[in-house]
Amino acid sequence: MEKYGFIYIWLDKKHKRYYVGAHFGTIDDGYICSSGWMNRAYKKRTNDFKRRIIISNIKTKEELYLVEHHWLSLINKEELGKRYYNLRNHKFGHWSEENNLNKLSIKEKISIKTKEAMQNPEVRERYLKGLKTRDNRSSEIEVREKRSASMMGKNKGKDNSKAIAISAEMRRGKPLSDEHRNKIKCTTVFNDINNKKIKCTYCDFIGNPGNIGRYHNERCKKR
Repeated sequence: MEKYGFIYIWLDKKHKRYYVGAHFGTIDDGYICSSGWMNRAYKKRTNDFKRRIIISNIKTKEELYLVEHHWLSLINKEELGKRYYNLRNHKFGHWSEENNLNKLSIKEKISIKTKEAMQNPEVRERYLKGLKTRDNRSSEIEVREKRSASMMGKNKGKDNSKAIAISAEMRRGKPLSDEHRNKIKCTTVFNDINNKKIKCTYCDFIGNPGNIGRYHNERCKKR
């Protein structure tokens, strides 16, 4: 069956929320949308959703994404993530193109995202303003020490139970890689760490690197 592009809009009848999107395929190929938020809601309440095809028979993907951007640009920014499942309506690149970022290195990903962000005048203005106050006199080691000191204790006493539960749920059911399994089995790694002893700079307490880093040196009570 020949594929073609079409623009669609979903209506969540229960919450009166919409989703506008594009797809290159056929209207009956089972595709729902690219929004994880809406997909989760759809799986739980399929009968609450109704789809309408706005435009069909678009010949190329390039034309499809241009038409999609036109319809997305009609959404008020204040309604993104509220009245709409759509979280953005700008045109930095279609989501399917952004998925290709997974094949790039971290350095390449940062470069691409930075260039996209710099197209926003507000972001560029904040960046240029930050350059004026940047400390260019300190060495790289001094900069790292300053960052470490500024972050120290920020999460102390913070309730992370919700984040821990979400992280555990995301990992549940996912098989471990062979490398991860080997690290768990390799108990000698932990033995080496625990057998190594170092002394606190301030109170002369001797312990393994984990305890010293967590409770002593720059965090020592006798500092």
